This record gives sequence, structure tokens and C-alpha cells, in this order.
Amino acid sequence: MASVTRRPHSDRAARRGEIGRRLLDADLGEALAVGESFTEVSVERLVTEAGISRSTFYVYFEDKGDLLQALTADVMIEVIDAARAWWALPADADRADLDTAMRGIVAAYRGRMTLMAAAVDATSYDARVRERFGELIQLAQRELASHIADGQKRGFVRADIDAAPVAGWLTWMAERGLYQLVRFADDEATVDRLTRALSAIAWNTLYEGAR
Repeated sequence: MASVTRRPHSDRAARRGEIGRRLLDADLGEALAVGESFTEVSVERLVTEAGISRSTFYVYFEDKGDLLQALTADVMIEVIDAARAWWALPADADRADLDTAMRGIVAAYRGRMTLMAAAVDATSYDARVRERFGELIQLAQRELASHIADGQKRGFVRADIDAAPVAGWLTWMAERGLYQLVRFADDEATVDRLTRALSAIAWNTLYEGAR
């Protein structure tokens, strides 16, 4: 009986995700990319461009804030998944391996950076977006702290650092850097410099002298 009751919820979640991506790909991402704020993009415009009815939108989303919350979660999970390639590096990984992992994180962010910027802006006025954003930041912090603690046990992370607060600093530093620096980088050379700087900070903080 349990499997029967879970199936409709799973199907609805999948459909909600599909419609959210259609709305993003149809118009929202383009509108945000040219400088419109999220509050300026109407539901009517979104559903028209995506080819869905207004009633269908409201079946799956309470309002635009609910849509943004769902899309924010999807994109942040993509960034966290990219970060997991860093945390999964073997004990003998070197600076070049870390650089490659950091490029993956930056690439994941840049793929949806206008949406991420809208989400960050929305945290100042939408409690649902703020709560979900905070939950996902905390997830990243916990996983990074676990990587640090595991690395200390295995000898490839410096033993003189406190895992949880260092993970907090690195996570928020990276989030702010992506939002304030990478987002406004106007050429690939600048993005490359920023990525190498992020890699150097992580290396010197965690691995220098141990790895």
C-alpha cells in the first residue's frame, strides 16, 4: 500500500520539475539575462512562452515565488553535484586535479547564473526562497566539513584546522565570489583567473603541507 501512495507524489514532483524547466527555458532565463528582474516577469508571459495554460501553472506552483524556489533548488543541486567531484578527489590528488574540479563548479554556476542571481535577490523578500537557499547552503557546508574531517583522518587535509567553521567560511566565500565576481566577469580570461584563485585558496587552506 505504501508504494501506491508514494507514486502519485513522485509523479507530481516529476511533472512539477518538468514544467519548471519549460518555463525557465522558454522565457525566464532569457528575460533575466537581459536585465529584467524576476518581479517584472509576469505569470501570463511565462505560460504563454512555455505553451502551457495558466491553470496548469497554478496546479503545480502557488505563485512565481514558489516557481523560483523550485528552480533555485534544481540549480543549486547542480552546483553541489559539481562540488562533489572536488570532495571525491583521491588522497593523492594534486593542484591540477583541484583546478579541474573547481572549473566544474564555476561552469555549473555560469550555466544558470542569471537564475541564481535572481534567487539570491529573492532571499531578501521571499521567505520560502530564503529558507530553501539556506538549507542547500547548509547541505554544502556539511558535505565539505565531512570531506575535511575525512581528509584529516586519512592524512591529506591539514590537521590544524577546525572542519565545521572552515567549511562554513569556504562555502559562503565561494557563494559570494560566484555571485559578485564570476557573474560580472566579461571574458574567459577573467573567469580563468578567478577559478585559479578559488583553487589556490582551497588548496592553501586545506591541503598545503599535507597533500
